[in-house]
Amino acid sequence: MKRKILLICLAVSVFAMAGCGKKDPEGTDVNATVEESSEPESESTEEESEEIVEESYLYPVIEEREVVNGEMQSYLSGEWVDEAIATRRPIAVSIPNQKSCLPHYGITNASVIYQVPLRDNLTRLFCIFEDFDDLDRIGPVRSIRDYMVYDALEHDAIVCHWGSAFYANDLLNSDMVDNISQGTTGIAVPTSVAFDRYNRPGKNSTDSAYMFINGLMKGVEKRGYSWDYDDTFAPKFLFAQDDVTADYADADKATKIWPGKEGNYNTVGAYFEYDEATGLYDYYEYGEKLKDEHSGTTLQVSNVVLQVCYAEERDDHGYLIMEMHGPVTGDGTMYFFTQGKVVKGTWERMDGDEKPAHYYDEDGNEIVFNQGKTFICQIWNKWADSIEFE
Repeated sequence: MKRKILLICLAVSVFAMAGCGKKDPEGTDVNATVEESSEPESESTEEESEEIVEESYLYPVIEEREVVNGEMQSYLSGEWVDEAIATRRPIAVSIPNQKSCLPHYGITNASVIYQVPLRDNLTRLFCIFEDFDDLDRIGPVRSIRDYMVYDALEHDAIVCHWGSAFYANDLLNSDMVDNISQGTTGIAVPTSVAFDRYNRPGKNSTDSAYMFINGLMKGVEKRGYSWDYDDTFAPKFLFAQDDVTADYADADKATKIWPGKEGNYNTVGAYFEYDEATGLYDYYEYGEKLKDEHSGTTLQVSNVVLQVCYAEERDDHGYLIMEMHGPVTGDGTMYFFTQGKVVKGTWERMDGDEKPAHYYDEDGNEIVFNQGKTFICQIWNKWADSIEFE
């Protein structure tokens, strides 16, 4: 990213001249001339240097957040929301997207949606909610993977899932993660109060598994989790300020996006289409816009990220180990879409599991997101060549 560095050099003495430089087995030099003085010398005559770094971005961004009329700008969307929502830790919910489970309930309340590969022929949605007070339930819900937990850590989110999570159990049971998990094999302390079946005529029991908000609140209290962000929390996104549109005017046009025309994304028929009238992207699966049973509306987002990650199969079932954090494979290629444009660049997450990935253009400038929802497709590098947009 571009930075302007100002070196302020302080001399204790008087100087005259300064010179200039992650069984389911489902990251100045300063030259000074000092004149003699009859005044007593100070204890130290060494010059002190203080480095002040000012960030410079392509567009004006939200920096200091303040409360105005009981509202604050969200860390997840940049939009003005109730202060109690903006300052409350979000929840991260594992939601299946096989055709049999549709429609989803509550998904348009999510501010950030991840889509991740589970195997060569399957993906899953992992949704970050900060505003869920008007919902009675979210779902259906399913099992989780370890790399999804790392996605939740990007937002200091409470992790919620129902299903065997063999490869994620060690992480979920660690002090690193606050989890609300149904009682399944390997979960040390389940929180079953948050989950129940919901009658869905024609659906099987697996596709009728939901998390209920009243049970969630009881579970968080029972587990002793805090709703306050950790002191070390750092927001993932840079959002454009109010009344500013990050239009990337010089970038190439891209109004239809296929995260993968082969492999797992192709199995669900995932793609995005830009609506110039709204400035938003509609998300499609199985030939239709993804619709929320609760709101009756379809899922639309302001920003789309295709994040290519290293992955490999970890067992004979084809389940994956996927890396989206450092120190070895915490970076890769990235495509950012907003306002009908595409910016190619890179992503990087090398600062620890609890710090988020950031996105940069090819010149090293950190990407500025437009306010609103963001959809992040994490793509197995095996299928990177099947990404298409036009």
